[in-house]
Amino acid sequence: MSLDKVRAENFYRDRGDKNKQNWFLYEYSNILFSKIQESAKLANYRKKHTEEGIAEFCVYYSKRLRQSLFNAYAGKTDKLAIEARYVYEFYPDITDAQMKRLLETAIDAWQEHVRACLHCPNQCMHDGFEITDMFDNLEKTGWPTV
Repeated sequence: MSLDKVRAENFYRDRGDKNKQNWFLYEYSNILFSKIQESAKLANYRKKHTEEGIAEFCVYYSKRLRQSLFNAYAGKTDKLAIEARYVYEFYPDITDAQMKRLLETAIDAWQEHVRACLHCPNQCMHDGFEITDMFDNLEKTGWPTV
């Protein structure tokens, strides 16, 4: 089973986009995808959406966190904002209950990702705009590349 459900190519267009922040968001989107797939509360959501559609949502949602992530890291805000409006932007007709379940899953995925990153030597959030070879290594070695 491939863990690259959201395809790394969704996070870069050229060498300049192969930075640590994009890698961080790529990893988060894969964790979010996994959490959605294993959530009993999201069974109806999965029935209505293909794996490809769910992956598109995960990519969109993680990329929308970019500004909030930057603001939190730069000290402009106290913490990262996991926002419901990102869910509504992607799924404008979603029910409130389904949005709440997706948001809870996004928060759970975020917490898991941050816990995993605490011990990672790559320090993607501290050196977010540093170019990394992790995207290139993914093709050679698989998941993860640390």
